[in-house]
Amino acid sequence: MDRFKGLALLVLCAALLVSPVSSQTAQTAQMAAPAPSPSPSRMSSDTLNVQLFNVTPTTAVTLAFKGLRFTGPPLAKPGSEAAVQGVTFQGSTIVFSPPQRSVPIGQFTTVSFFVGVAIIGPVSGTATVHKPVVVTLSTPTGFVSTQDGPFTIGSTTVVPASAPGDR
Repeated sequence: MDRFKGLALLVLCAALLVSPVSSQTAQTAQMAAPAPSPSPSRMSSDTLNVQLFNVTPTTAVTLAFKGLRFTGPPLAKPGSEAAVQGVTFQGSTIVFSPPQRSVPIGQFTTVSFFVGVAIIGPVSGTATVHKPVVVTLSTPTGFVSTQDGPFTIGSTTVVPASAPGDR
């Protein structure tokens, strides 16, 4: 019986020694893991497609957005690789001016690229473009073409499936 009692005491001591170590390891791992960032109630991860038509070497385009934020770098569509090097972000604004020799002198070209965005509200903004450049913007919620001035992409109103009191 003394052997059994000694073995039980040994197992109990071993369990007590291991238990605080594994508990401390779990707490350390929990503290090291980053807490998930709070996300707005209406936020989705999408792609903004941008097409600039009639681009010349002196083209300058500014697209200031509301309702989205950029989540990655611009990615060129085939044939626009050199010109997309002229795309920069300043907060929620896209600024474009083609780099030297990316657009042939005396010719018009089309520049197409897409960028990851997080849509956090109705997407709208202002385009500052000088004619003859035409800008087409599209997201999964809609598209717009503009030459200059304010724009809205998709629906700006949310229609509920049913409202309280409706039958």
